[in-house]
Amino acid sequence: MMMMFSPAELAAMVVLALEPLGLMREQLLARLHASDVERAPGDAAITSLARRRLVAEEAGFWRLTPSGHKALRAAYAELEAAQDVSPSSEGMEECPSVPWLTQVRTEWVEALSLNYAVEPEALSRLLPAPLEPELHQGTAWVQVLMSSLREMRPQGLSGLLGFNFYQVSYRAAVRYRNARGQWRRGGYFVRSETNDALMRRIGNSLIEFKFHEFGEADMLMARDGDRLTFAVDPLPAFPGGRLVGVLDTRPLPGPPEGSVWSSLDELHEPLVECYDAFGVADGYMYVLTIDRGPWNARFVKPVELYCEYLQEGALAGSARLDSVLHLRECQYRWRPLRRERIPAAG
Repeated sequence: MMMMFSPAELAAMVVLALEPLGLMREQLLARLHASDVERAPGDAAITSLARRRLVAEEAGFWRLTPSGHKALRAAYAELEAAQDVSPSSEGMEECPSVPWLTQVRTEWVEALSLNYAVEPEALSRLLPAPLEPELHQGTAWVQVLMSSLREMRPQGLSGLLGFNFYQVSYRAAVRYRNARGQWRRGGYFVRSETNDALMRRIGNSLIEFKFHEFGEADMLMARDGDRLTFAVDPLPAFPGGRLVGVLDTRPLPGPPEGSVWSSLDELHEPLVECYDAFGVADGYMYVLTIDRGPWNARFVKPVELYCEYLQEGALAGSARLDSVLHLRECQYRWRPLRRERIPAAG
């Protein structure tokens, strides 16, 4: 556990960390005042840090001591851990199938998210217990995520040795209650395809992905100016997932008419800030977390769109297209797979 610091003490340490040659006391107090730390608490912070030998004065200049640098790094690490988008809960264990898998990196060159509002009862029938639909704006959600991935490879290898391929996944927004009674939110893939036979075989051989078995399809994403054309034509062994559309990728000023969202910010946390993928097997809930950059997504207009799975498949009659997002250039990698026991029913 790190040392406890007041906001003024943390601010003083950060200011001095940015000035390795040090600051005179009045300069330090002025910097703190610019950060909304008044003189009295700033003075008290400097005195307290000096008493703990985290800062020291020499020839009129205040600097962080080696102990101060160490304490600031520890404070930063704890603050960073507190901001983890997917913290481990008590009893959760790591269980990666391949140790180096977490060192794989790739990048979405271009991607789209077709956001469908779905009747909760219809989605519930596709989910294994204890997963249940996570409701936003009074409805359940399935996102059809299609992406062009570039240079997937272990870190340290040249991009020339990486794989380029397309992928489409149907991600349901879900949640479950763990053994401690805490709710955990994430996504469950009700369907997935790739156009690369080797990547399909690799994905389906790893426990990280066996919960949403990859199918195979011919795929295309092609740009002509602002128009993005995309198509997914599954092989005969994986029927029901034809996807065809054209997007006008010029950003819309706001959500389309008929959307339940009032802004991109309102949609962002429920449907974009989703980092965990769940799988259920052998009495365990498996959690695969993706660390990625920001989506930088924008609402765009579909010129043409046909999605067989949502319009004619398992969710036909219970799904409505709410909005479409388009994004470019997003890097990501996987964390080690984790799992926790599913609590007994009753």
